[in-house]
Amino acid sequence: MKWDVFIPILIYIFATFAIGLYVHKLLNKRQSSFQEEYFVGGRSLGPIVLAFTLMASSASAGTFIGTPGQAYDDGFSWVIAVALQLGQGIFILGLLGKKFAILSRKLKSITVTDILRERFESNSIVIGSSLGIIVFITAYMIAQFAGGARILESVTGFPYQAGIIIFGVAVVIYTVFGGFHAVALTDAIQGLMMVLGGVIIWIVFMVKTDGFAVLVSELANTHPEMVTLPGGNGTTPTILFSNFIVFGIAAVGMPHLAVRGMTYKNTKSMHRGIILSVIIMGLFTFGFGVFGPVIKALYPNISAPDLAIPVMVLDMMPGWLAGLVLAAPLAAVMSTVDSMLLLTSSTVVKDLYLNYINPTASQQKVSKLSYLVTLTIGTITVLLALTPPDYIQQVVVFSMGGLEATFIAPLLFGLYWKRANKYGGIVSMFTGLISYVVLTLLWPNLLDMDPIVHALILSIASMLIISLISPKPSQKVIQKFWGKNLPEET
Repeated sequence: MKWDVFIPILIYIFATFAIGLYVHKLLNKRQSSFQEEYFVGGRSLGPIVLAFTLMASSASAGTFIGTPGQAYDDGFSWVIAVALQLGQGIFILGLLGKKFAILSRKLKSITVTDILRERFESNSIVIGSSLGIIVFITAYMIAQFAGGARILESVTGFPYQAGIIIFGVAVVIYTVFGGFHAVALTDAIQGLMMVLGGVIIWIVFMVKTDGFAVLVSELANTHPEMVTLPGGNGTTPTILFSNFIVFGIAAVGMPHLAVRGMTYKNTKSMHRGIILSVIIMGLFTFGFGVFGPVIKALYPNISAPDLAIPVMVLDMMPGWLAGLVLAAPLAAVMSTVDSMLLLTSSTVVKDLYLNYINPTASQQKVSKLSYLVTLTIGTITVLLALTPPDYIQQVVVFSMGGLEATFIAPLLFGLYWKRANKYGGIVSMFTGLISYVVLTLLWPNLLDMDPIVHALILSIASMLIISLISPKPSQKVIQKFWGKNLPEET
């Protein structure tokens, strides 16, 4: 057991308890709607917290462990493959943008499903999107918990199951008690931890080695495929295109990211948040990703590529500093899981319970139920993660693709195409979802592309065709989404 590495990590994890309890006290003092405060932070986020909560929610352990690990095998081509992550803030805040924020205020929407329900006036849309969120997000959270515990186990020797419990309890508690405010605040802190960890790694790396350029030159001599396309494992242009879709524009269909479009304070916050998000994600993606190939030159025989960064950190740094730095990937896991946990809770409480079971529930009952549901989902996820999936990254990518295939067509066409109707919305949602699952199981490399590409094409085509051959949406919907009585935003 490497206590000198473990103790800084443990201190950081338990510090999140204090944040959750502190924000819980503030939440109880607020006079505005509990649902708005708990699930979307009172729609009051400024640009810095907005950018960090958006990017920290997107950057999971894959950004700090998986991307360098994949680049350790594939070379710099993999860094290029995930480069479009830089634009996620532009895609999410830009494409959803001001209209998404204005509509959510007007309609008092708390979730993405709220917007879809108002736009398509369909119970099938609500139930389908809710079930999709619960299934895919729960699977995503299990993979994230498992990844965090495996990192903890590999770098400190702390038992996997014990790591899951400590790790899970910390995230669940501060999310349950603090809601979105705690999530946003801890995301900002975790984002700063990620940046700090990256800066420390680069400083130590430049001091302890001959430098980045020298190692790349060595790599070009010993493993030339690592510094050229298609790359170490045959990365092709079609694979690059697929990854541009998965990690780039299709991120708009990730509900735990899209909901950030409801939370910012004003237009200035959104614009500044977009700029900051590009800078932050650039630091995350390139700052860690480019280490993968050069670590290959330093440590050519690492047994598991995902351990590339931890192996280098543990070798080059004293234990206490290694613990501080390795808190960064754990922070990434926590900041992704807390957003997903809150999203799943809001789906159960707002989209299902309040819509179909008890629409007249008092605010006190809603608040108690929200705490209970968040705690229950978090507990179930932690228990399921005690038996980890065999291939964590496959679960993550599958969950991402499932969410994107389900939501992106109904969400974007619903916001920007007046002719889109409930029939197009329902068919496109289920076409995207079902085709993605079928393609993943039966033809995962059709035309050398990820199934998300084909699923999105089918989903978009079905939206266009079905909407055009079926009745137009009602004037009530058109007025609600395009009428001149939309409230202005400062």
